[in-house]
Amino acid sequence: MFSLTPPVELDHAKSYGDIFTLVKKAVKRSLELHRVGLMLYLGNLPIRVGAFHPMGTNEIVLNRRLLGSTKSLKEKSQVFAILVHEYLHTLGFSDERQVRRLTYKVCSENFGKSHPAVEAALTGPWTDLTEEDFESIEPELNLELVRDFERIDSGYII
Repeated sequence: MFSLTPPVELDHAKSYGDIFTLVKKAVKRSLELHRVGLMLYLGNLPIRVGAFHPMGTNEIVLNRRLLGSTKSLKEKSQVFAILVHEYLHTLGFSDERQVRRLTYKVCSENFGKSHPAVEAALTGPWTDLTEEDFESIEPELNLELVRDFERIDSGYII
């Protein structure tokens, strides 16, 4: 276990951008991989879909209905684990089993095996849903761009 991203940092995160900054640090420390130029959207996805990354793009779409807010450590941990998973897809990993294993590795190495982010990496955000949650359907995707998602330390050209 690295414990390179102290759990207290995640607890103090106030936004998706704060959490994503920690995701990038954790992936860099565990896997020595990094990329920039990503955008985050929140959308009304089917409840069975936590998030997705359209391969070949710089976009990540999170399920607004499933993830809710980033107020509690449990919610932040779920967002962290899902963002790690999708960030790995943006780095070129397409095999879901491999991405799940790597997500677990990143979370456990950076937070320790008893942290809620590790549990979220194993179970996903679906453990607390009710039957009604699975039955509710949103009529439209309604994508919303999350401003100030990625903070880039140095200038670059896209």
